[in-house]
Amino acid sequence: MTLCPHCGAVSRAERSVLLVWRCGVCGGPVVPVEGLTKRDGGELASLVGAQRARAIGVGWLGATLVFGSIASMAVGLTLLVGLGATATPALVLGALALTGVVLAALSGRRAARASAEARAKLEDAWAHVAEEVMRARVGEVTAKDLAKAMQTDETRAEKLLARLSAAGRARVEVRDDADLAYRAESERPDSAAAKRAQ
Repeated sequence: MTLCPHCGAVSRAERSVLLVWRCGVCGGPVVPVEGLTKRDGGELASLVGAQRARAIGVGWLGATLVFGSIASMAVGLTLLVGLGATATPALVLGALALTGVVLAALSGRRAARASAEARAKLEDAWAHVAEEVMRARVGEVTAKDLAKAMQTDETRAEKLLARLSAAGRARVEVRDDADLAYRAESERPDSAAAKRAQ
């Protein structure tokens, strides 16, 4: 059972193709975690942003389909009218078809951009929760540990841990069994430098 940051309901999270996990009540994206009782909710802004960007992307995708339909109908009418009438109606319909194609391409690009933004914000939310899990654990965290805690696969967990390490929020160590283990960075580099300067 997961507390949804969107609607506040305690419900079972459901798997989703687009959102990985979503609330069983409102359908908003969630990041399920086992064994973490205190949450700071820092991922909420990213989850809300992902939901908003996904809705915008669906809207632009709908516009792409409408403009594409208009363009295809206009092309068909242009060919039909061009065979049996004067050139003027065919030119008007051809211009309409060309406009529909351009608008479909533009709205398709906006739909793709919104989907990419939704994915990026979703990854930000998952990275925030992964850092929370790592800080709550005493000792090392492996991708297997994180995958179990966050109900995801080890490949995704490894990517999250690598992202935290690249951002300087986790230290990575190679264990004797050649497995990678991560620890939360106990203090920020700027605060450590300030302590050394005192």
